[in-house]
Amino acid sequence: MSAFRYMSTAARAAGSPATRLRHLLILDFEATCGDPPGPVVPRNEMEIIELPTLLYDIEQDQVKATFHEYVRPVRHPTLTKFCTDLTGIEQSTVDAADTFHTVWERYQEFLREHGAIQDPESRHQVGLDPSTGALAPPYNRWINVKKSFQRLHGLKNPRGMAGMLRHANMELEGRHHSGIDDCKNILRVVQRMRQDGWKPSDDLP
Repeated sequence: MSAFRYMSTAARAAGSPATRLRHLLILDFEATCGDPPGPVVPRNEMEIIELPTLLYDIEQDQVKATFHEYVRPVRHPTLTKFCTDLTGIEQSTVDAADTFHTVWERYQEFLREHGAIQDPESRHQVGLDPSTGALAPPYNRWINVKKSFQRLHGLKNPRGMAGMLRHANMELEGRHHSGIDDCKNILRVVQRMRQDGWKPSDDLP
């Protein structure tokens, strides 16, 4: 299970609290992982190995841009069999990828290019804390789609992506736990939720 699996989100992309919400960033990262009896990757040592994002235009109901890159892990550079079986990401794929710092810089550039970072001068304020290596996200307001889906449909418990698709009588497209495929399926859920009357701006904290 990806370290960010339970943060499958539609994050606010641009504008101030008073601004009409125009875009969503649909995110679903995949990370190094393991499972007994095979090697286990401690949660605090998991690293992103797939970084996909869809920039969704709410008004036009279409994806305006896509970012998708794989990342070479450094703490646990060899993927476990469990991780490869789960995500479909091969060792050769991450071996050929850049490390997170480099990919993250390109990701920030993607966000800036599409106006998804409010302050264009924030280049050196967004990214990694050099003292801890902790991720500093370029957005501070986000929506947990699972919880929004739960509230919209009056469910007792939140459901994962596959559960939301089943509840909406929708088929899974692509491979589950492929970050980019999961983003596309999350987008389909978001579009169905909007058809059912959901307004993303109502769930922004």
